[in-house]
Amino acid sequence: MSTSIKQSGSCHCGEVQFEVEGTVLFNGICHCRNCTRNRGCASVHVIRVAPKTCVTITKGESLITVHGEVVSRVFCSKCGCVIHQGPVANDMRAVLPTTFHIEKENSTDCLLPEHYKPKMHLNYENRQWDSTDDLPKWKVFPGMGPQLDNHGNQLA
Repeated sequence: MSTSIKQSGSCHCGEVQFEVEGTVLFNGICHCRNCTRNRGCASVHVIRVAPKTCVTITKGESLITVHGEVVSRVFCSKCGCVIHQGPVANDMRAVLPTTFHIEKENSTDCLLPEHYKPKMHLNYENRQWDSTDDLPKWKVFPGMGPQLDNHGNQLA
């Protein structure tokens, strides 16, 4: 069952603003080396959205830098914050909920709405440590490899 997304966001400095609108392909915590090395952390929450034209820059287009030939990363050249990324050849892009405008007015509450919370772990074979949550864990991506348990063992 696919869901749709329509959300605004910005880079860290706020000079680049965007809107994302499209069909959510999956929503999860990615452990792949590409995501984790790019962000400098052990896992990254990404929402994959189709089509690849799903992200529209609404402010700061002149500050956009694109890096990568196989997987492109589109980021703000001023603060370095990633706006979206994705395999160049695929009709999808990954957006990062950490860049969404979800704060409540006059508040520091940044809790994600339920529909934006991760639904699975992706590329779990590349994890740096085991996760004990109840989310499904996929060796690679759903439909491309087996599901794993919290310790990386293939489920029957």
